Amino acid sequence: MLNKYQNIKKIIVSRTDKLGDTILTLPLISKLKEIFPDSKIDFLISKTNSGLFKDYPGINSLVLYDEFKSFFQKLSFLKKEKYDLAVTAYPRFEIALLFYLARIKVRIGTGYRGYSFFFNNRVYEHRKTGDKHEWEYNLNLLKPIVGDFSFEKKYYFSYKADEFNSLSEKLSKFQFDLLSKYIIIHPGSKKSAKDWSVGNFSDLLKILLSVFPDYKIVLTGIEEESDVISELNIKSGDNSRTINLAGKLSLRELMILIDKSKLFISNSTGPIHIAGALNKNIIGFYPDEIPMNETRWRPLSENAVILKPETLNGDMDSISPLKVLEEVKKILKNSLSK
Repeated sequence: MLNKYQNIKKIIVSRTDKLGDTILTLPLISKLKEIFPDSKIDFLISKTNSGLFKDYPGINSLVLYDEFKSFFQKLSFLKKEKYDLAVTAYPRFEIALLFYLARIKVRIGTGYRGYSFFFNNRVYEHRKTGDKHEWEYNLNLLKPIVGDFSFEKKYYFSYKADEFNSLSEKLSKFQFDLLSKYIIIHPGSKKSAKDWSVGNFSDLLKILLSVFPDYKIVLTGIEEESDVISELNIKSGDNSRTINLAGKLSLRELMILIDKSKLFISNSTGPIHIAGALNKNIIGFYPDEIPMNETRWRPLSENAVILKPETLNGDMDSISPLKVLEEVKKILKNSLSK
């Protein structure tokens, strides 16, 4: 089948939605680079997410979708670049139309949209059924050109020493050492799924500060969540060992912070997939219902513990902070024994 596509030298992959979804598209890019090792691969993404993917192996250039001022500017760019292959991992009418009008020879996308005729290679999978993981749905987009294939779930995030040193200096103003023992709590989620409540996170924070006196707790989130996280911090009653970094970190700084942590605790949201890509210790809270369930959105770390509602009505707050504490103890005990 690949003989038909042997002249593909320039590829564009589009994923213009949320952070976690974009991270889960990276295995698709790695596979494309494996299939077409001499190709150049551009990643069409949202500007908001772009900082994380700087210098990611396999990506030639980041194309920031929301920096174009008009439809015609986007089309002009695509025509100029002369892509041979376009893969649409996040289907949108405008993107499908742009790839079609730019006359990209091979255009892959879903077969279940009213505009799917713009794609000349279609994949017929309903993601809303949630019976596969998002990374698998993404990789299945390659089946029209390669058929069945195997793939190793591996990520290639990295950072340079000067990035680490810069973040260390920045965090020193908070009397915080990146090489100390710390747990990250990330309570927000942008409502991408049903959440474990801020009240439960507050209770958990108090418990962790009491049970693990030699650990600091770092609170992370976006700037819009800083007031809620500040309140959570105040309620903890021990501000000397909690560090509120909500709205204070870039995505790459957050990646470094997560990489050096002992444990990442979060609802189902973008940063949990950073932790997953780094194969970190994770406790994640997930609703047990389609399409928000762990089957589709679980972080890919081998060290992830997923906690789900313990009641038939799916109440996320039925997950007890004491149950979370049990899992924290197991994880930190195992970490110390390694």
